Amino acid sequence: MPKCPVCDTEYVEEIAVFCSVCGWDLTAYPSSSKPSKIYLKKEEVRLDWAKKMWEFACTQQSWEMKFDELQGELQESAIARSHIQSQLDWVLYRLEQLNPESIASTLLRLEEKIGEIPDKTPPMSEVGMDYRQLTKLLKTGKWQKADEHTWEILLSISLREEEGWLSAADIDNFPCTDLRTIDQLWQQYSNGRFGLSVQQQIWDSVGGKYTEFCDRVGWRVKDNWKYYEELCFRETAPPGHLPITVWRRRACYGAGQLTAAENLIAITERLAACRNQ
Repeated sequence: MPKCPVCDTEYVEEIAVFCSVCGWDLTAYPSSSKPSKIYLKKEEVRLDWAKKMWEFACTQQSWEMKFDELQGELQESAIARSHIQSQLDWVLYRLEQLNPESIASTLLRLEEKIGEIPDKTPPMSEVGMDYRQLTKLLKTGKWQKADEHTWEILLSISLREEEGWLSAADIDNFPCTDLRTIDQLWQQYSNGRFGLSVQQQIWDSVGGKYTEFCDRVGWRVKDNWKYYEELCFRETAPPGHLPITVWRRRACYGAGQLTAAENLIAITERLAACRNQ
């Protein structure tokens, strides 16, 4: 039985017109006419792009499942910690009624018990960064403020607030945990429309051509480069439109010592390296 060239789903050749899973057109070439080499080349490029998008969609679904699992673990952890806190309050109350001689040994045993409690909360930062504000902004759909706060986080972690830009070394050494957290939060609250991984997928699909990338994500429209204030800070913006981490304010010219294209290459390479860790 033949399989869809994009997602490998089996189908009945005489019946199927489109793949029931990914929607790929399964119509065969007419036997009476031979397609040109140009047409075949275009079809090959289109098929390659569809495969990458399908792989990305599957990866995105996997990330969403992982995020839901983490959310569940966080909720369970919060409940457990609340229960432990109430028990500690009771213990402290009882301590007040003990004589001074027994308090020291009781506190020591209490400290040992607390140390045995497993911490199931997954780390969000390697450097103690607080992501509650970014989560709140993304959750409420305040995309521009979330984008600006993301940039502030990048500068803060890299100790570049005063300079206002990131060097190649800053990007190469950016903490993987924090980079993944930023990416996952953007993907989670945009339903997979925005995020660093989304931008990386598009970057790969255009073969590393920066101008074509900007056309795809909406940073350039009809040969006109967009300024930051002209961007679309709505959920209907093109996929990969946000966050803006490779250039600031001026139209796609980069930030600091690197061009926007060089920044994008550095960030995508760092993201890939973090995935392999």
